[in-house]
Amino acid sequence: MLTEELSTDMDRITQLQDAILDLLTITSASIEYITHRTHFEQTSVAIPTTLQTAQAARRKDYRKAIETFVADIVRRAKDVETLVAALPSKDDSGARAARLEELQTEMVAANAEYKEALAQAEELLEELKRVLAITVGDGTERNIVTSFGRSTGGV
Repeated sequence: MLTEELSTDMDRITQLQDAILDLLTITSASIEYITHRTHFEQTSVAIPTTLQTAQAARRKDYRKAIETFVADIVRRAKDVETLVAALPSKDDSGARAARLEELQTEMVAANAEYKEALAQAEELLEELKRVLAITVGDGTERNIVTSFGRSTGGV
């Protein structure tokens, strides 16, 4: 259960990291497009247009591209907000700490049970070895007669 909780948090963090990276990539591409594809306009007759862009986009295409960039940036920013809101809060750390302590207690109890079962298994193994030694002995007829109370050979 704890592994699942941690995995979910890591998935959220990874998604957040990817969303932020996408947001930065879109922003960078937008800035590059705006600065390299713009068609400079003269806004005042007193200030002449001195820069020309060889690869300037048509006015309609330029505006459409800007609208697309803005929509993408807004969408990714909302995704980032949603992912940040889904991250565990500081208050969750107290509950996690309590859960970890509970798991630690369970683990100590399970370990004690394991050690007890192991000791019991070792006792049973030693008892089985003693019984087999009495029953089989060293394989001579004398041990077999003693063990069973009668002779199995030459009767």
